Amino acid sequence: MISNKFFIQHFLILVSSAMFKHIVKSSNRTPIRTSALSLARIATIRHQPRFHTSATLLAAKKNNKFKKAQKQQKIQFEDDKIQAEAETEVVTPTIDFKEATAKFESIISKFEKLANEIKLGKLNPKIFDNLLVNIGNQKDVEEVPFNTIAQTSVKGRNFIITLFDPSNAQAIINTIIGSGLNMSGVVDPTNKFNIKVPLPPITLETKQNDVKLLKELFDKLRNNKTGSLTSVRGDIRHKFQSHLKTHKLSDSENKQLSQLEKLHKLYVDKLQESFKKFEKRILQ
Repeated sequence: MISNKFFIQHFLILVSSAMFKHIVKSSNRTPIRTSALSLARIATIRHQPRFHTSATLLAAKKNNKFKKAQKQQKIQFEDDKIQAEAETEVVTPTIDFKEATAKFESIISKFEKLANEIKLGKLNPKIFDNLLVNIGNQKDVEEVPFNTIAQTSVKGRNFIITLFDPSNAQAIINTIIGSGLNMSGVVDPTNKFNIKVPLPPITLETKQNDVKLLKELFDKLRNNKTGSLTSVRGDIRHKFQSHLKTHKLSDSENKQLSQLEKLHKLYVDKLQESFKKFEKRILQ
């Protein structure tokens, strides 16, 4: 019994000694005094995010690159949109009716000029202009155009050929006789610079042949593939329709084509009237 009591006392002494040493050792350390403000600052620091310089720069660089790509993509999208709108936009073409009228009018003028030449026939003072006259001698041939050595006019029932050089009179007469025009001439005894050529008689056969030539001219200038009223209309229609974006015509486009048809018909009627006028003159 005594032995157990002794053991317990000895154990308590050892424990007390160890606790005393621990207290003394702790008392020798510098005490840490922490104010409320310091604790708040520490808490703030602990909750603040920590950044690393290299990671931040890399993220910023990637962000700028992404924004630049987005901007470029947006610009490209806008360009594509504008291009698509331009390609799909339907622009209504227009016909220049002033120009069309001028072209139709030129066909009528051409017909009247040529029709007048047909009407004159062998009475046309230009009838000799295409002849070549030999002004050389029998050994040396020297051919020159008729209109370079003389000019022709009509006076009464005669052609009057005015010579630039009287020495060429006989050469011109010989050329006229050999031309197949069934004409001849003589030097005017009162004026050696003039040659008189009687006008050929106008027969019914001559008139009928002239009307036939007139009808051929009329058909050519009305319907020929080129240089006619029909070809002018066709060129204008082709140019107009080549600008259409769709095959379906709008009301405005149909209206323009309708006006073109009316203008064409107007000039076909004018050509017809001109033909009848010259036909009547030829047959008189």
